[in-house]
Amino acid sequence: MVLTKTRFAVLVALFVAAVLPPRLAPAQTGATGTVRGVVTLEDTGKPVHGVSVTILQLRLSTMTGDDGTYEFKDVPAGIYDIAAHLDRVPDAVNTVPVTAGTAVEVPFQLRLRAVGIQVTVTANGSEESSLKAIQPVDSLTATDLAEKNVQSLGDVLDRQLGVAKRSFGPGTSRPILRGFDGDRVLVLQDGNRIGSLGFQSGDHGEPIDILSLEKLEVVKGPSTLLYGSNAIGGVVNAITGHESAHKGTHGYVTGVAGSNNNQAGGGGGIEYGTEKWLFWANGSGQRAGDYDTPIGRIPNSYTRDGNGSGGVGYYPGRSFLSIDYSFNKRRYGIPFDP
Repeated sequence: MVLTKTRFAVLVALFVAAVLPPRLAPAQTGATGTVRGVVTLEDTGKPVHGVSVTILQLRLSTMTGDDGTYEFKDVPAGIYDIAAHLDRVPDAVNTVPVTAGTAVEVPFQLRLRAVGIQVTVTANGSEESSLKAIQPVDSLTATDLAEKNVQSLGDVLDRQLGVAKRSFGPGTSRPILRGFDGDRVLVLQDGNRIGSLGFQSGDHGEPIDILSLEKLEVVKGPSTLLYGSNAIGGVVNAITGHESAHKGTHGYVTGVAGSNNNQAGGGGGIEYGTEKWLFWANGSGQRAGDYDTPIGRIPNSYTRDGNGSGGVGYYPGRSFLSIDYSFNKRRYGIPFDP
């Protein structure tokens, strides 16, 4: 009977040793490191106390002291997402590798600005950054847009996942999202409604300068209901990238060309910013003739467009003021049956 109890105790000890995660005994293994840093404000560089710093994968949290510093000891070696959270301030997330026997410095800079409260719900059983959560959002950068080499919004997004186009010619194409068209697809620029007639009629295009965009986003799924009942199919948001100030001068020049329809076009822009002010100006133009097909040239499929915009923004902190003027002139044909 004593032998049976002893054997049972040994089996229990072996089972416990097998199922316990290695991080419960870091001192014996030595395969741990230290993570520390300081949290400051981006605008002033002053330390921030009372900030919650969390290693998401390990669910370990600590608070910054009066000098803005924090420290995690005995952190198992690996790659971790570390988040700094302060109420009413956007979270900051850094991904860092931790190696055994070393100390990793991970500083954070919190930026005071308008913040939208959001909750990310995932089904993977553990916390993760909302930046890495799977979201029904497609995004095209300025480089992607230039590579497309097209004249209108529908042609840019055509053949993206869940996206087709409605077209009465190259100059009037408009995206179709998940089979929805017209007033079921909302087109925005920098989060504002454009107010064009493109959703009502197929011979009206969207007045968006493709060559001057910094990014083009397509939102699908239940989150589109936040934009209203006419966004059931989805939302297309054209982003120009003037939401905050930056110091110095930035600029770009873009050129496009095509041989099938004798296309030629180009655009350019410049930004100048100080600590709280930003000034910008953009301009572009494109022309394309009737395009050729295996059955011949398609009459009245030409496109001409010219665009210009300029503005100024003031960004003192949590609030901002931005004024922008845009000019769009288009002339395009609508192909017809001979």
